[in-house]
Amino acid sequence: MVTTTAKSHNSRPSNGAVTLNGKSNGAAKSKTPATATQSQVSRRSTLTVEEQADALLDRVRTTILKKFGVKIQLREKRLQTKVGHATKEKLGLDIAAQLKKRGKTMNWQRWNNEVFPALFGQPDALRHDVEVIALVMAKLYDVFELDPQEAIKGLVKFNQESLAKRNSYNKQDESDDDVDDLEDELDADEDEETDEPEEDLDEDSENDFDTEEEDDTDEDEDEDEDLE
Repeated sequence: MVTTTAKSHNSRPSNGAVTLNGKSNGAAKSKTPATATQSQVSRRSTLTVEEQADALLDRVRTTILKKFGVKIQLREKRLQTKVGHATKEKLGLDIAAQLKKRGKTMNWQRWNNEVFPALFGQPDALRHDVEVIALVMAKLYDVFELDPQEAIKGLVKFNQESLAKRNSYNKQDESDDDVDDLEDELDADEDEETDEPEEDLDEDSENDFDTEEEDDTDEDEDEDEDLE
């Protein structure tokens, strides 16, 4: 017995397009090229938020440096400077208080320009890591936490409060100067009013007095003649 197998008239080419009766219905549709916006979004999606922020940060600092010649400091640098100033002031005030008890005066110039730089460097160029300095200060003063990061926060807060006090003092001094200037102006105005000469009688008034005196004399002479 002969078995016949019916051949399918439909076949699937390798490119995925279906053909009918052995004929292809045409090439597969070509893919639409991605636009520039889609390409940028695709690249961004492959970067983390941190990586995107770092890329933009570099662009911001580089652009400002080229256009204005100004180098914007990073967060770490700003924290280092604040910790440096806070450390110098806190230790300096402590030394000054101890010397005052002994009846001595603090030599701030020596501390600021010689001793502190020899120990720590300059506030904006410290010789040690900021965490190390913060921990040293925490071991000296119980107002700072022993955790380095918390100690850094405490030193930054101390620096901000100290700066606010100095600004307040400066504003008060400026206000006092303005009051002194105003008082000087008022005193000057009073002196000018006091020094003003009294107004002289005008010539017409003097002439009026002279005329009245002459008239009185004439009347007296007439009365004398009548009596005679």
